[in-house]
Formats: sequence, C-alpha cells, structure tokens
Amino acid sequence: MGSKKDENKCCESGKEGGIWFTISRRNFLTLAGWGLFFAAMGAYLGQLFGYKGFFYPKVLFEPSPRFSVGEPKAFPAGSVTTLKSRKIFVVRDADSFKAISVVCQHLGCAVEFSKEKNIFECPCHGSKYYRNGVNFAGPAPRPLDHFQMILDDNGKLAVDTSVKVPLETELIV
Repeated sequence: MGSKKDENKCCESGKEGGIWFTISRRNFLTLAGWGLFFAAMGAYLGQLFGYKGFFYPKVLFEPSPRFSVGEPKAFPAGSVTTLKSRKIFVVRDADSFKAISVVCQHLGCAVEFSKEKNIFECPCHGSKYYRNGVNFAGPAPRPLDHFQMILDDNGKLAVDTSVKVPLETELIV
C-alpha cells in the first residue's frame, strides 16, 4: 500500500495554490444541474414579478358598451346604417329607431344588409333576417339581438349594448 501522501494526491493539484477540486464528469454534471435549476427559477420569478407579472392588474381593456351614434337627423327615414366598429345596425323607420346587432345568431358571423331585398343576410351560412331582425331562413336559431337605444341630454342617440331589449322595443323621436 502506498503512503498517506500518495492517497491524498487524487484530490490535490500538482501545483501549490491550484484548483481545489478536479473537473470530473460527476462534478460537471452536478454544476450543470444546479445551473439549470437556478436558470429555471430565475425565469419563473422574472415572469412572476417582471413586467406585466404579479403586480400588473389582470384587466381586459374594452370600449364602453354605452356610446353615442349621432343626432337623429343624421339617419334618413327608411334607412339602415351599419356601424362596423360598434357591431350594430341603426334602423330608422319614419320616426322610430332600433339598434340591432350585426352578429349572426348561428355561428357569430357578421350579417350584411341587402338594400335590393330589404333584408339582413349572413354571407357565410345563408341565414336571413327581416328588416326588424327576425330570422326566416337558414340555420340561425333565433332573431338578431336588439339593444337599448335612448335620446341623451344633448339630443343625440345613444346605444347601450349591455342591455338587450325585446324585438318590439323602439325609440320614437
């Protein structure tokens, strides 16, 4: 057997003041494992506390469901005006107004108004609606949604899409 000095030689470098351990495969894999662990923890904590993380409010910023559509005189009698950005039709018959949804009740497509036929039609699946929003053909199971329409203090028409009203409801000005 060797001397005590020979037994401790495996863990010492040849020079005085050299590295304090040998780079073996086990040491390398241990260091790599710890490095991956700390990198994963850093990424998780960065996600949790970073920009738009834990302290950022989880809010969906949407436009107000109540909005003004203009003065009554801006809509000619017997007209159907499409407001695509608000997803509604403003229907005027003589002195009455209705706010009807653009969204088809079958699969949520956007219906269009046909002036020639005087009806609403879904270009995707063929649902058809009368001018008052009642379905009469195609796969749509129910009429188009109608929304509350009021005349505000400034004399302008305002629509509230958060309030659905019966089909017969109309604003008379």
